[in-house]
Amino acid sequence: MNSLPVVAIVGAPNVGKSTLVNRVLGRRQAVVAEEPGTTRDRSYNRADWAGRGFILVDTGGMEPRTRVGLAALVTGQAGVAVEEADVIVHLADAHLGVTEVDAAIAKELRSSGKKIVLAVNKLDNPADDATRYPFYSLGEGEPHPISAAHGLGIGDLLDVVISRLPTVVPAEAASAMPRVAVIGRPNVGKSTLVNRLLGSVQAVVSEAAGTTTDAVAHEIEVSSDMVPGGRFVLLDTAGVNRKSRRAKGVSYYSALRADEAIRRSDVSLLLVDAAGGVVGEDLRLARRIEEAGRACGVLINKRDLVPAERLHEVEDAVNARMTDLKPLTIAMSALTGAGTEKVMPLVARLYAAYNLRVPTHEVAELVNALLQRSAPPKGVKIRFAAQTGSAPPRFTLFANRPKEIPEGYLRYVENSLRERYGLHGISVRLRCRSSR
Repeated sequence: MNSLPVVAIVGAPNVGKSTLVNRVLGRRQAVVAEEPGTTRDRSYNRADWAGRGFILVDTGGMEPRTRVGLAALVTGQAGVAVEEADVIVHLADAHLGVTEVDAAIAKELRSSGKKIVLAVNKLDNPADDATRYPFYSLGEGEPHPISAAHGLGIGDLLDVVISRLPTVVPAEAASAMPRVAVIGRPNVGKSTLVNRLLGSVQAVVSEAAGTTTDAVAHEIEVSSDMVPGGRFVLLDTAGVNRKSRRAKGVSYYSALRADEAIRRSDVSLLLVDAAGGVVGEDLRLARRIEEAGRACGVLINKRDLVPAERLHEVEDAVNARMTDLKPLTIAMSALTGAGTEKVMPLVARLYAAYNLRVPTHEVAELVNALLQRSAPPKGVKIRFAAQTGSAPPRFTLFANRPKEIPEGYLRYVENSLRERYGLHGISVRLRCRSSR
């Protein structure tokens, strides 16, 4: 993992942890809603204050006395964040006062032996912070008054946090690493796959659809010369369907986060349910990946639940219905691990194709061969061709009458480029310009 120090923000549900994260980061990174339990996984973000860089971890609400169900899984994720952290910010709610949950969390944090900074949120009047004094009873030292929503007291809190961080040599920022987004409908197995690839329980997994509500980043190492530095940032995203795009609140913002994850990624892995097959939302997600100009691989998950004939049917459906991208497919089971060893090699291959650079003479020779095999309409002369960009690969045809080249002929050239250079699943951009 990154050698930057780690700061974890923990607390009871709905005390304002994600609002504080957004305030520190200076952007709306985490989904925020009035309903408790919006954040479930732990989310890692690079942050800076007073010249110090650190990893800021947003966590779900802790409920230490809950032993079963989704709340227990979320509490477990927050517990892992505590173990990883160098400094823990325990966030409490001034409006609620000291609660039994706060006391239980404080007891667990004290037993961890980590450095703890207590912050009391929702103190919107700096002149009257007497509400914070009862929080001394938690035994975590001075309660620092803040208002995450209004940005009050955040600088003073961060000064205290920075003063308790260990001295480290900063590593390369995670934002410079290639990004892989895991995309799909709700309950298709995205978080299970992420955990399988990481080799540990990093994301909350539940049979209830919609467990993941935000785009959660993790680092993963890849043994491939095609990936600079050999590391990716893996983005686990919320499940998206037609209802979530029309919904309000958490579902709506989760859908926006999934779209944003596609745009921020270099490669998107689209998970398709082997039992349900390719449905309309899968095609819409593939279209969004193509429109964003990102590389796409299709993972047919839950292969252990269907016969081989069904897998062939789903693969044929992908090839027949995702004709713009023509993505490569892998049949796998995130639950059992069967086939998952092929996923990261596929990602490395897609990333290399996404950043492809072809010598100009090669492109020109290939297009000349295509012209001799199948000439454009009479009167149209394609005089030259070259690659004019990468990530995604962009090619330009220079012709005397560029507007008269039919769409079908452009598709012929595009498909030939895709076949020649292995650009399956890559959003190839092809345009025409005047040769004058």
